[in-house]
Amino acid sequence: MKCDFIKTQTIKDRLFHNKVLLVDVKINYPFLAHGYNGNAMRFNSHYRQKAHRNYRYASTRLYQAALKHYNVSKSQGFPFNNFELVETFESTYCRKPMISLFYDIYEFTGGAHGNTIRKGNTWLMETPRGVSTERGTIITLGSLFVKDYDYTPVIIKYIESEARRRQITGMAHYFDNLDDNIKKYFDPINYYLTGEGLAIFYPLYTIAPYSEGIQVFIIPYFVFGDKLKFKL
Repeated sequence: MKCDFIKTQTIKDRLFHNKVLLVDVKINYPFLAHGYNGNAMRFNSHYRQKAHRNYRYASTRLYQAALKHYNVSKSQGFPFNNFELVETFESTYCRKPMISLFYDIYEFTGGAHGNTIRKGNTWLMETPRGVSTERGTIITLGSLFVKDYDYTPVIIKYIESEARRRQITGMAHYFDNLDDNIKKYFDPINYYLTGEGLAIFYPLYTIAPYSEGIQVFIIPYFVFGDKLKFKL
C-alpha cells in the first residue's frame, strides 16, 4: 500500500579507529510529512527517539565490541570485517484511522551472516466513535477485535494451513514439528496490517531455517467475520 504522506528520515555514519572502519550505520525511520491531518507529533517523536537510541547503541556498545574484535583479529593475523547496523521500514497500511508499518534492524557482528529483528507497529491516529483507545497510540492485536473474542485459534488454524501449503509446494522449508512450533512461537506482538489482511510474522529461526527468512502469513480480514472493531 502506497502511503505518500509517510516520509523517510536517515541517520548515517561510519565509525573509524586508526582509519579502519569499525561500524557502518544507516538508520531509516518514518515521519509524517507536514500537513498530515492527524496526531503526527507523537508518531514522529516516537520514531525519532528510537532512531537516536539505536544510533547511540551503535556508536557506543557496538563500536566497543567491534574495536575489541578488531584488536583480537589484528593480534592473531586474521582479517577484520566491519560491523553494521542497518534499520529499514515499510509502511503497509494507511487508511484512516490506522497507520501500520514494520521495521527491520539488521546487525552484523562478524561470522557467516548478520541477524535481523523485525518489529510491527499499528497506530490508531484518530479515535472512531465507540472506541475508547486514545488517539495517537500504538495498539495491540487484541484491540482490533470485539471484546472477549478469542482470535488466537482462528489465526493459528489459518497459519497452519498456509504453512503446510507452502511446504507441500516447495515454497518454503520448515523445521520438524511445524504445527507445534507455529503455536509455540506465535506472539501477538508480531503483527501489522496490510491492505489484503492481518500480517503475522515469525522471527528468524523459530519455525524455519535462516535461509527461509522471516516468515509472514497474511490472514484476510473476512476470516474474522464480524469480530473486527474497525472497517479494514
